[in-house]
Amino acid sequence: MLMALPATAWATSLFSLNFLGEKLEAGDARSIALGGSTQLLQDSLGVLLLNPALLARLPRVTVGTSQFLAIDEGRSTDFREQDISFTFSSFRAAFPLTSNLTFSIGFRGRYDPDGSIGTKDSTAVGEPFTTTFFRSGGLFSVPLTASFNVTRYASVGLTFSFEQGFVEDRFEIVFDNRAITVGAGLKKEDLSGNGYAAGLVLYPFDNLMIGAMWESSIDYDTEIQERFTQEVLDTFYTSTVRLPSGTNFGVTWKPAGSFLLAGSAAFRDFDGFEGLEFPVDRLGREESYSFGAEYGRGVPIKGRRFPLRLSFNYQKLPFDHPLGQDIKKFLIGFGTGISLSGGRGKMDLTFQAGKIGSISDNGLEDRIFRIYVGISGSEAWTRKREDF
Repeated sequence: MLMALPATAWATSLFSLNFLGEKLEAGDARSIALGGSTQLLQDSLGVLLLNPALLARLPRVTVGTSQFLAIDEGRSTDFREQDISFTFSSFRAAFPLTSNLTFSIGFRGRYDPDGSIGTKDSTAVGEPFTTTFFRSGGLFSVPLTASFNVTRYASVGLTFSFEQGFVEDRFEIVFDNRAITVGAGLKKEDLSGNGYAAGLVLYPFDNLMIGAMWESSIDYDTEIQERFTQEVLDTFYTSTVRLPSGTNFGVTWKPAGSFLLAGSAAFRDFDGFEGLEFPVDRLGREESYSFGAEYGRGVPIKGRRFPLRLSFNYQKLPFDHPLGQDIKKFLIGFGTGISLSGGRGKMDLTFQAGKIGSISDNGLEDRIFRIYVGISGSEAWTRKREDF
């Protein structure tokens, strides 16, 4: 858990220092602008959409990638520190094999634990020193997906994924008096496993989509190395880390013309989590609720029209801090996009701002700002698909 902070301290990405790190929004920048990657969208270039059933209706071979710039400002009553980072979050290539079957392969980030925190103290005899804790790594997925059009009213998708990652915790103790020996330690956990997922999307009416997705639990085989300044204390052993199963649900409605409304909810119960020596009694259910609206016709600028997207997202993190208080995350989003190559490519841009935790409830908070960029392109490969 997060340590108590004295008056002299610094930190970046405060809540990434806990548990598995910060959960990444990895996927289509348009869906993130509408509230989160769990949103349902009918998009001929939506290769990065999360629900695998949505890929069944891609008309052409499609490739997409997304990344984001993050600015985090951690603060408490005693300190304030800013961190800037860049993350490559997702990639996918999809290949329509028939008019009703699509295969895809990709990359998707899951959790980012990067961050650092430092404290100043002194020994009993008055020697001042600084202890700095560093955290790095991340969990990611390589999904292989088959997506099917069952009828014009329903699509399904099935995914098998290779799950990989590592979490590295490192500390250094440095005395102001450089003649005193520096202390250091490192704990690295290499994780590997397999996962499964299934998605369903229903199209009961031309202007309505309803969908659900389930992700299996993942058992990571974990190799753990611990190294210290005194090599005699070094250890190596294996363990298992279990990431519990998760579900999400979404609805998209086009009430009229170019207007679109989208809502989603996602849940993962971390009472079933195992590993990383994290106290299970401090874990609970991870929750996310989002709402978004889009005006697809948008506004004209220099001969082009740019869609307008707005959203709100609320999340409850799966762990508490410091003594049973929930950690809440609030995000607002704004986005737009542009079509490229005669409609066979697109670039989406999303801005997100919000806050994780609060000083009054949790003793510290992160104020965050994200800029997402997503690019997708397509090309004819086989027969032209029928329109659904």
